[in-house]
Amino acid sequence: MTKARDLANGGFGLVLVKPSSVVNGTDNGKGTVSFSAASSVSFNGVFNSTYTNYKIVAYVKGSADAAGKFRFRTSSSDNTTSNYWWGGYYQGYGATTTINPETGGGGVDAATISGVSSLDGGFAADVFSPFSTDYTLVNAPSAESYNRQYSIQFRATTSFDGFTFYPGSGTITGTISVYGYNK
Repeated sequence: MTKARDLANGGFGLVLVKPSSVVNGTDNGKGTVSFSAASSVSFNGVFNSTYTNYKIVAYVKGSADAAGKFRFRTSSSDNTTSNYWWGGYYQGYGATTTINPETGGGGVDAATISGVSSLDGGFAADVFSPFSTDYTLVNAPSAESYNRQYSIQFRATTSFDGFTFYPGSGTITGTISVYGYNK
């Protein structure tokens, strides 16, 4: 019988990744980063050759209703080139089950990865091959005042070691953890 500790340490499942540094947040010493009333939070040194794919798990509350924006980082600097392509949809809570397209973007300098609202919310993004020099893909379901689903493609062969998350307006409070998928 496989025990939970064996899954975490025996080459299976997800492993919490400790960032080498954080901007506008505090690492709890294990890799979970907390932030309060931040205009952005940046993670450095979380993507490397140890893992191919990653999961970003975030709990976020905003000071205003806004889009949650995302950029990759290399060597502690955001990549602001116009190589982000994204799209998605949302569904409101309540009696209606209407699914609405989200206006996407192509060739823009940041991608929407979630909504941010004064309600409790968050997202769980799968990030595919950010450290390799292939196109990097992200799949991110989120929930706050709406159920949302976003997909991101970074269309250039750039190796990334981190990312920045920020609201389209206002500030954010919450926690973010990054996990590596064991190979």
